[in-house]
Formats: sequence, C-alpha cells, structure tokens
Amino acid sequence: MDNKELALIGVAVIICVIICVLSPYIASGDPDGLEKSAEDSGLAEDFSVEEINGIPEALFPDYAFANDPDNQILQVVALVLGVFITLILGYGVAYVVKNRN
Repeated sequence: MDNKELALIGVAVIICVIICVLSPYIASGDPDGLEKSAEDSGLAEDFSVEEINGIPEALFPDYAFANDPDNQILQVVALVLGVFITLILGYGVAYVVKNRN
C-alpha cells in the first residue's frame, strides 16, 4: 500500500470513530419500531437468547456492556471496539481472498 491509500484508510477510521463517539448522544432512545410495538402490545418479555435457543448472548447487547446499559461512555467503548473488530475481520478476509488468487 502506498501513502495515499494509508491516508485514506486513516481518514475512514477516524470518521468511524467520530461517528461512534457521537452516536450514543444523538441517537433516538427508542429507535426500533418492532421492539416498541411489541412492548406496547404486551408481547415483549425479558428473557435471554440463551434460554430459548441455547445460543450465547451477544458480547455487547444493544451496543453496551451488560452490567450497565445506560452508561453512554461504555456504549462508546463498545461501538469503537466493534468498529475495530469489524475492520480487523474485514482486513483478514480481504487478505485471505487476495492470497487465494
């Protein structure tokens, strides 16, 4: 990769981090229409996914740490970690695909 591509990647990562930092403060507190409708109709229940399907719960459910879902700083940390995990996985997949050809 040349310097121009690295600069573009750096700018993209910085933009992603800025969006992660700002999103908990500007996002709607009740964004999911389906979840809101289920709560209004009384169909929503509090249960873990593991109890139903044997599938473990998400690492960051609702983009927060499970012990304190209302802490916005922890939401920012979860979002930034998610961005970097996604970027690393994407780079890994691209590297494998590139080397296969």
